[in-house]
Amino acid sequence: MKTSLRLSLCSVLGLALNLGAADKVAIESHFTSYHAAGKAIVEASLTRKVDATELDKKVQTMVADAVWFAGEYAKAFPTGQKLLKAVTDSVEAMKKLSFKDLEHEWHDMHHFEAADKDIGLDLKSEDNEHFTDPIHTIVHPLLALKAAQDYSSSKSADALKSMKEEMEEGLEQIEKMKNVLLKK
Repeated sequence: MKTSLRLSLCSVLGLALNLGAADKVAIESHFTSYHAAGKAIVEASLTRKVDATELDKKVQTMVADAVWFAGEYAKAFPTGQKLLKAVTDSVEAMKKLSFKDLEHEWHDMHHFEAADKDIGLDLKSEDNEHFTDPIHTIVHPLLALKAAQDYSSSKSADALKSMKEEMEEGLEQIEKMKNVLLKK
């Protein structure tokens, strides 16, 4: 009986360890995917070889990875579940916004100022500032894409600069999220 109990306990512990390892593998996998696409966008801005259609594909990959990260972040920090669900449910609407409106509404968080937006927490509280990271990992690639589309038609140096800066910010925030989730 003791041997059976010991084997069962070892099996459960082994399964728990494997699940934790799978989570770490998934975190690293989504991070690597996001990071590679983001670096390619930065490189395109530096070389001025901006193919907006190709970059759109990279951004779609990044947004999918960022949505996954937001879901994992919500599990790790349950107080932000309502907020992060509202954000991930709004991705398609975000894609339709102009650069200026996307930045105002989602990057600068004005979307949540309306009285009817119950997100379960106060974003202005210093304790909740970390919830902007999962939001920005979604918003920054979308902003970079808007800047790339602008550059494709205008060849504006400002659009190219925005594309690079927005993507670099997204890369910084995905790195922060990865590190936080790996410590959980």
